Amino acid sequence: MKKAAIILHVILFCALASDGHHIVGGEMVYQYLGQGSSVNTSKYLITLKIFRDQNVPPNTAQMPAEVYIGIFNNDNGQQFQGPYPYYIVQKNSETPVKINAFPPCMSNAPSLSYHVGIYQFTVDLPDNEKGYTAAYQTCCRVDDIENITNFNGSSTGSTFTCTIPPGKFKDSSPEFLTSIDVICAGKPFQLFYEATDADKDSLVYSLGAAFDGGSFRDDKNANPAPPPYNPVNYINGFTESGPLGTGATIDTKTGIISGIAPQIGKYVLEVSVLSYRNGVLLNEHRKDFIINVTNCDFAGAQLNPRPVLCDSFNVAFQNDNASPLNTSFYWEFGDIKSGANNISTLKSPNHVFTDTGTFTYKLVVNRGQNCSDSTTQVLKLYPGFYPSFDVDGQCINSSILFFDKSITNFGSVSSWSWDFGDESTTADSSNKKNSSYEYAKAGNYSIRLTVGNSKGCSKTISKTIPIKTQPDFSLSNDTLICNIDTLQLKAVGNGTISWTPDYNISNLNSFNPLVSPKRPTVYYATLHEGRGCISTDSVFVNVVNKVDVSLKSDTTICLTDTARLNPISNGLQYLWTSSDNSVTDTAKSILVTPARNTIYHLVSTIGKCNAAANIHVKTVPYPLATVISDSTICLGNSIQLQASGGSIYHWSPSVYLNNTEIKNPVAKPTESISYTLQVNDVLGCPKPAFATVNITVENLVADAGPSDTSIVQNQPLQLNGSGAKFYLWTPSTGLSNPAISNPVAILNESQKYTLQVKSPAGCTAEDSINVLVYKVLPDIFVPDAFSPNGDGLNDIFRPVAVGIKQLIYFKVYNRRGELVFSTTTQNQGWDGIYKGALQDADVYVWMAEAIDYLGKTIFKKGTAALIR
Repeated sequence: MKKAAIILHVILFCALASDGHHIVGGEMVYQYLGQGSSVNTSKYLITLKIFRDQNVPPNTAQMPAEVYIGIFNNDNGQQFQGPYPYYIVQKNSETPVKINAFPPCMSNAPSLSYHVGIYQFTVDLPDNEKGYTAAYQTCCRVDDIENITNFNGSSTGSTFTCTIPPGKFKDSSPEFLTSIDVICAGKPFQLFYEATDADKDSLVYSLGAAFDGGSFRDDKNANPAPPPYNPVNYINGFTESGPLGTGATIDTKTGIISGIAPQIGKYVLEVSVLSYRNGVLLNEHRKDFIINVTNCDFAGAQLNPRPVLCDSFNVAFQNDNASPLNTSFYWEFGDIKSGANNISTLKSPNHVFTDTGTFTYKLVVNRGQNCSDSTTQVLKLYPGFYPSFDVDGQCINSSILFFDKSITNFGSVSSWSWDFGDESTTADSSNKKNSSYEYAKAGNYSIRLTVGNSKGCSKTISKTIPIKTQPDFSLSNDTLICNIDTLQLKAVGNGTISWTPDYNISNLNSFNPLVSPKRPTVYYATLHEGRGCISTDSVFVNVVNKVDVSLKSDTTICLTDTARLNPISNGLQYLWTSSDNSVTDTAKSILVTPARNTIYHLVSTIGKCNAAANIHVKTVPYPLATVISDSTICLGNSIQLQASGGSIYHWSPSVYLNNTEIKNPVAKPTESISYTLQVNDVLGCPKPAFATVNITVENLVADAGPSDTSIVQNQPLQLNGSGAKFYLWTPSTGLSNPAISNPVAILNESQKYTLQVKSPAGCTAEDSINVLVYKVLPDIFVPDAFSPNGDGLNDIFRPVAVGIKQLIYFKVYNRRGELVFSTTTQNQGWDGIYKGALQDADVYVWMAEAIDYLGKTIFKKGTAALIR
């Protein structure tokens, strides 16, 4: 069964590999043969051309032996009934496609090989109003197409069609030349898509959208679907009008596609040609082909056409074929008057022309070498063209005037094309030199002027203008004057102005009149820009008889603090000064930081009237909070805190203190703590001062090591004490140094040592250790029995290691040979529990192995009874 599945998989793989991926293009043409066999019919020869890429794997499908072509009546969309009802058309021929000559000296030249299959049949079609559409559909374009959606070559097929006009036209379609051109990535190229028309109709070429394969998902023949047909989906920035990118265009008269080739890859290219007879459109003919852009390269001279140059006599030149195969360059600029400068051998030279005019310049690459190439191009040079325009007006529903201010040094300014930027209409344009336009809505409009001169220069400039409901107009702000003052009003705008009321004003039509009202007055100004553009605004002139000013009462602040001096006044201008000359300020409200008692003087002014006021700001220093230095005490001791600097004291937190409201409380903390002191005084500064003292509590714990330990005579014992910085062991018998934490003891008799530890602060603690000295050789002693009953006596079964440096293991087994306990740590033993359960009374086997302090190995084993 498994073998059969593998065979089936291989068959399916081969079937999938032999799909329509070899088809790279197609074209369907029709030829009018005359009247059909019946009255009111026309006979046509319909030819389908299918292009196949021959550079495909061996198992790729061959050219189809037959195809199904459907014909559809454009009057009603119904299929014209053929034999099936489609037409089964056999292949008439299959021939190689002509490959046009490659450029000389090409590197990485591709191998191009294509066949074209011809499928022909004749048909009589009844004459109708809208003609017919013939179509052939297939699946599966080639893999990895760059410009359309085509997942693994299976999602986008092809539809090749021709549209036959009504029989009364007796029309034969155009037919594209059948040849292939090489295209190198990033290089200039040309594709020759000329078509011939037997009726000599006028032809117009364009790039268009290729059709997909409809519902076709394999290469089996089937009845085509009726029109309309869906276009393929263009991706990666490519479009139906730009299938090769923005660098390639088609000549609408010749069908030649040229420009700069896109990156390496395969691209769907559909070319349409429209047939016109006596100005009447007869037919749109199409050719769909997948071109292959490769990484080839070739030497060559390429000079793209330039527009008329109108900016400078200094012109930069470059070869538009940037191949590295171009190794030398020879330029002739056609400027004979420049003498020796007329020639350059630089790759990308600049030439300063001696005059204006038309120049024919020439480039030769690889001159006198293999792969030499040359070309010429025409350059027209008339520098000194400066487009400009002005705009007058800014209001809706009024004429906005546009004035051309362009200047040309050569020839004359001869053409204008205005675009007034009104997107609500297509009538916002003019070809006059100076023009006008009226906007219906306010907004910002982008004005574009394309201007040309008689020498062929053409430039486009743009300017954004604001269009408003009323003209720009501004007045002085509302203001205040004294009744003895004269005030100059200020207005800004374009046009004429008129003021009302006519009350104590110097000039009703001045933009800057003088006024001297004796009472509060509102003056109104109306701006007339012209052409119906009006704006009105007003200014209120308040009038007072005197200046009012007052300051709050004298105040006291803490030294180094700031105070806000905020007067109550109707004044317009202010001047502050101080008794110590530290302040000069013109703000109404000021912040001051006096360094001493200071008087601040304020003068408030309205025009020629003024008034004054004073305020005395007194300063009192902050209280000075002082506490004892940070201290360390021993646990259980107390410390008296000390403070100074004020008259009122408060300590926090209150924990461990005998009193929080005095300057010298007693603290007896049980842990390290920080106390914060708040100090106030009654001298006038209400703000407190703060200080902090940290009390560290030392709780020493001396550790002399295990409470008891055993050694043999003359066995060095390393003591290990801890707990503080200073150590003292007593007595000093047998010790290498009693004043260190880890002295070595060598004893002949048992000894008890007391360890005293002491901190730098003087805190002390003690601990002791009993050293039992056995007058035997190093050994492991194991009891014969133990009773783990929880009475605290003989509950743990453990070995007693004497003179042992390292316990390698101590293991206990039950009578079934199960390991019930194991350890490598001295003084550790078994509590009679195994797998969480107390074990029965029984005899257990133990084994122990250790290394003594002399490096010798000791092995012991035996039995012990567990007694309940």
